[in-house]
Amino acid sequence: MSTYESKEYKDVFYFQYKVMASTVEQAKQEANYVRTQIQKPHIKKFLNDNSLIQTVAKPEVNEVWGQLMQDVASHVEKNATIAPNVTLKMQLNRLSRSAGTKDSVKAFTTLEDASKFLGVEEMEAL
Repeated sequence: MSTYESKEYKDVFYFQYKVMASTVEQAKQEANYVRTQIQKPHIKKFLNDNSLIQTVAKPEVNEVWGQLMQDVASHVEKNATIAPNVTLKMQLNRLSRSAGTKDSVKAFTTLEDASKFLGVEEMEAL
């Protein structure tokens, strides 16, 4: 079973995490896959769908994803995350405001809100 699914829709790369990476090696493989996709010239936006995740990543896995988010920020114009709950959404948006990226990086709890932020309201989930 794959731990994620992805697709491209217009200028959006949509990555849906089904199961949190359990090892650094797995996280690195997944992160490298995302990096190759967001570096495509026509990809301008990233939609990170974590709505199915119910566990917290190990600190070493979080470090891999933190590095990836820095790369994402340098390659896309907008980045939306679908969080599994309101608390995490609020935490991610607070971090975005603190970093001065609130206009380009936002968290939501629904695909509808995230896709509206990215300007692709008609995009469907995986």
